[in-house]
Amino acid sequence: MEKNEEEPVKKPFDIGDKVHVKKTALLPTGFDGEVGKVYENSILIDIDPETVAKARSEELHDLHGRVIVRFAEAKKIEA
Repeated sequence: MEKNEEEPVKKPFDIGDKVHVKKTALLPTGFDGEVGKVYENSILIDIDPETVAKARSEELHDLHGRVIVRFAEAKKIEA
């Protein structure tokens, strides 16, 4: 391998991983979901509506069932 070639960095999440997020600004009660896309330092999560508190259903609707969070805010759920 040449010196100027870099190995791809392993991301902590892959598409399809199940994750738990403790809280975000719009959903402070936390939620579970599935990784839909992996970015440089964050992930797009398709939110599982069953894990969102009923009082937060309006915020979930406003987010269209998706949210982007930093890697540090999400934790992989082992299946």
